[in-house]
Amino acid sequence: MTLSTWELETIKNEVAEVRDFYRQRLDADIPPLQEELSRLSRAVGEITEKQRAGERQAMLARYGSVGDRPRVPFGKYHGMDALDLACVRSVLASQQREPGDANPRLLADWQANLKAAMDSTTAGSGDELVATGEAAALWADINVDTHVASLFTRVDMPTNPFEIPLQLGSVSWYPGAENTATTETALTTARQTLTARELVAEVPWSLTLDEDAVIAMAAEVRSTLVRNAVEVIDDVLLNADTTTQNNINADGATIAASTAGKAHWLLGFDGLLHLPLVDNTGQGNDHSAGPSADMFNEVRGRLGKYGVRPSELAYIADVGTYIKSLGVDEFRTLDKLGPQATLLNGQLAQVDGIPVIVSEQMAKSDADGKVTDGGNSNTKGRLLVVNRTQWRLGFRRELMIETTRDIQKRQNIMVVSMRLAFMERTGTRSSATHTALQYNITV
Repeated sequence: MTLSTWELETIKNEVAEVRDFYRQRLDADIPPLQEELSRLSRAVGEITEKQRAGERQAMLARYGSVGDRPRVPFGKYHGMDALDLACVRSVLASQQREPGDANPRLLADWQANLKAAMDSTTAGSGDELVATGEAAALWADINVDTHVASLFTRVDMPTNPFEIPLQLGSVSWYPGAENTATTETALTTARQTLTARELVAEVPWSLTLDEDAVIAMAAEVRSTLVRNAVEVIDDVLLNADTTTQNNINADGATIAASTAGKAHWLLGFDGLLHLPLVDNTGQGNDHSAGPSADMFNEVRGRLGKYGVRPSELAYIADVGTYIKSLGVDEFRTLDKLGPQATLLNGQLAQVDGIPVIVSEQMAKSDADGKVTDGGNSNTKGRLLVVNRTQWRLGFRRELMIETTRDIQKRQNIMVVSMRLAFMERTGTRSSATHTALQYNITV
C-alpha cells in the first residue's frame, strides 16, 4: 500500500506550516524559545518518519504481491514475517546447542511450530531458503532508514581487500590530419584498495526457555537491530576518525577501542568530516554567523569543478542548522519539491537543486568544527557538502546475526556484526576538494 495523494499533501502542508511559523518568529525579531526549538525538532522527526514510511512501502513491495512481506497466517507465530522468524530460529538454535536444563520435548515442539510457520511464509520453498530472504529483508529495512549511506555508490566486495580503479587522467586532443595517426595519450591509471573493517555488537539478555517468551521478544529484537545498524553506519561514515587522541568527536580526550559509545569511530578508516577538518583544512570554513544563502554558496564554491552539477551533490546538516535555515528564501522545503521530495532518503529540502539531508548523526560542535569531549560548548551547527560520485562504500559482509546461550548465567547472547569499507576516489585526501564543511554556524 502506497501513500495516497491526500497523505502526501498533508505532509507537504505540515512542512509549510513549520516553515511559516519559524519565519514569522524571525520576521518579528523574537528569538525562539528553547521549547519552540524542541517542538520544531520533533516536528522534523515526525515528518521524516512519514517520508520513510512511504519509501519503505515502495521498497518492501518486492517481498509480497500486495506491498508487504508474506506473513504467517495463523497459529502461535501469526503475523510474523521471515525476519521475525529468523530471530526466533536463531535463539532456538542456541538452545539446541546448549540445552542446559531444557525439556527436550519443549524444544522439539518449538522446532515443529517454527518449521510450520517458516513454510507458510516461503510458499512451500522450505526453510532452507529463509536465510537468503531474511538477509535481504533486514538489509532493505536498513537501507530505507540510512540517510548518509544511501548517498553513495555501493560496491559489493567479492574479496577483502578489493581493488577498484581510480579516475583516468586527462586525455590530450590534437588537430587531425588525413591518413596521419595522431599522438596518443598515455593515461595515468591507478587503483584504490577498499579494505573492509568489522563492527561488532554483543547484547546479552536473560530469557526463560519458554517459546512464548521468545516470541514476545522477537519484535523488540528486530526493531533494535535495524535502528542500531542504521545509526552506527551513518555515524561512522560521517564521523570515523582513527586518531585516539583529540579525535574529531572527542577533542581534548583520548579514547580507545574499548571505550563504550566512542570506540566505533576508531573503526579503521576516516569519514566524511575528517577530510575538511583534518586532511585538507582548506575545505573547511569558519562561518561564524547564522544560516544564509551565502552559507550554502560559499561552501559549495570550495568544491571547484566538483561543485558544478547539482545532481552529484548533497548537503548534510544537523537538525539545528536545518531548522534555522527555514528562514532562508533559497531553502526550498518539502512542500515545494513535489515529486522530487523523496529523491534521497532523509531529504527535507533543497538549495539550488541540491538535496539537503538531515542526519541525527551530525552532532553540534565547538566553534572549531570538532566536538569537544564532555564539554558544554558543543552548540554550533555544521553543514557538509559532498560530491557523491567521489566516495565509495563497500560491504564485504552485510548484517550477520548469531545467537549463543550462556547456561551458567542463563542468558541468550546475540552477536551482530558487519564488515564495511569507505574511501574517497582521488587517493589523496590532503588535496581532495570534492568535500567541504561550514562550521561554527549559529543555531
